Amino acid sequence: MSDHFTIESDGVRVVKLEKPFEGHHGMISEIRLRPPTYKDFMELGDPTVLVVVANGMVPQDDLVTIGKYISRLGGGDTARLDTVGTLRDAEALTKAVKSFFTQASASN
Repeated sequence: MSDHFTIESDGVRVVKLEKPFEGHHGMISEIRLRPPTYKDFMELGDPTVLVVVANGMVPQDDLVTIGKYISRLGGGDTARLDTVGTLRDAEALTKAVKSFFTQASASN
């Protein structure tokens, strides 16, 4: 559990939106991100890239890839986020996506 999102027993991440918005079927107050599949990972890749610096490499979030995961894992609920979402919502969704990968790495 996080102060930005919750994790359900099936692995779904639920982000409560700071600013709910009108969707096709009513108000959207939360985004549910399903766990990524093998196909998702093979098509979208790792949401972290390594940036070469003078003394080695530093991990860096790939926000374009994270955005693709948010769109894919959240389904139709994410369609209007680009026009109505807040920075806090973007950060919470980013952390939720990254948590799938940190959890998988920790279990390996």
